Amino acid sequence: MSASVTTFASSSTAMNSSIGRVPWPMVQMRTHRVWNTRTVKEAPPRPDVTVRPVSPDQHDAVLHYFDLVAYADNPNWSRCYCIERLAADYNERTKEQNRALRSELIHSAKANGLVAYRLGRVVGWCHAAPKTEVLNVPGEVTPGVGAIVCFVVAPDQRNQGIATTLLDAAIEHLRKRGMRSVEAYPVIGEIPPSRWVFANYLGPLSMYVKAGFQIVEQLDGQAIVRREL
Repeated sequence: MSASVTTFASSSTAMNSSIGRVPWPMVQMRTHRVWNTRTVKEAPPRPDVTVRPVSPDQHDAVLHYFDLVAYADNPNWSRCYCIERLAADYNERTKEQNRALRSELIHSAKANGLVAYRLGRVVGWCHAAPKTEVLNVPGEVTPGVGAIVCFVVAPDQRNQGIATTLLDAAIEHLRKRGMRSVEAYPVIGEIPPSRWVFANYLGPLSMYVKAGFQIVEQLDGQAIVRREL
């Protein structure tokens, strides 16, 4: 069962006109998160979770989630605010700058993202957008292709189907936005501890395969998976 998705009429403006694009290998050099070494597992979607495209009325709830919940067990993540795929100068940015930009984007209705709610509170976030509106993703950047680049699930909700629920909602959301296909970029093969830093948040390959994605290209330890819409 897919999550219910409430769609809001909000504009979406490409960020690429104001920030440069960085080659994909730079992602490995730019990432400073420290991750739990517990494998991310896919689970069936949850019927008790509602997913909403991020919108200005959710500003305080989403910022509270990023401030105090999402990174509670991994404080080294806390500077990101899901800005890494939006700012070419991410490595030089401070936590305060990233928070301010996330706040501005939510208020302006230009943010790309899906927010999962369970029992009235935010329990997950997924960054899903047209590929032309994100940075540091592998493969050709083509109009009409969506990109799913990040999942952040609350520590007490992990391995309970929140990410799968967000994935189902992201697919439908991108379809409604006119995307013809959607991609994701999971790490493949054995993941040594040195690679956990940029593996978990991309989502496991098995989750995408179960959702109908196919591997279209294999890179160095990573895959481009795609599903037609």
